[in-house]
Amino acid sequence: MMDFAATIEDKKLQSTLMHILSGGKRIFRRFKDALSSDKEQLERYYLFIEGRNRMRVSDWFISIQVKLILE
Repeated sequence: MMDFAATIEDKKLQSTLMHILSGGKRIFRRFKDALSSDKEQLERYYLFIEGRNRMRVSDWFISIQVKLILE
């Protein structure tokens, strides 16, 4: 979430997200709530997370020496 927040160009939104990530309760919920004020950024967040998850799975396959074949 920190990596994504760093990509936000709107400095006010970026500051809000960074403040949320600095601590407190319900960080994930508050982060998503803050992003929901900007539908475009929320969609970018979901695509960002999807890309990161794909990289993690790919790295895991490589680490266990499984070749991934995409059709």
